[in-house]
Amino acid sequence: MFDNYYPAILALTLLCLAILIQSVCCAIFAFNEKGGQKPGRVVGGPEQHSFRVLRTYLNSTESLPMFIGLLLAAILAGVSPKWVNILAFAHLGFRLLFWAVYYSRLGIKTPGPRTLGYLGGMLSNFALGVMTVLALI
Repeated sequence: MFDNYYPAILALTLLCLAILIQSVCCAIFAFNEKGGQKPGRVVGGPEQHSFRVLRTYLNSTESLPMFIGLLLAAILAGVSPKWVNILAFAHLGFRLLFWAVYYSRLGIKTPGPRTLGYLGGMLSNFALGVMTVLALI
């Protein structure tokens, strides 16, 4: 049953590994930076590297459960493997784009590219959810 969804499972695994890397980046860059973050709250603003590192990690961990739930529901409901695989890799790509744009400071003054990365990930999740509901009714 899961063989047809191998690419989607790979995308989920790669996303989880990327978030683990973000976690290490938080320890190295956000909490060790002079004037950086303190455990328990986010301080500063987008102009601070430590703020951007922590916010990308927090945003990733906030969106991960929804992606996992919708991906598993789509697989169990038998949604077309083609679409599940495409949407899973789209979600991965948009999440990595969000991360890269925010880390690179491109999204500080003009959040357009960062917002596109965020919305793309959200829309891929939404599409998975709608396809799952349609497969179940």
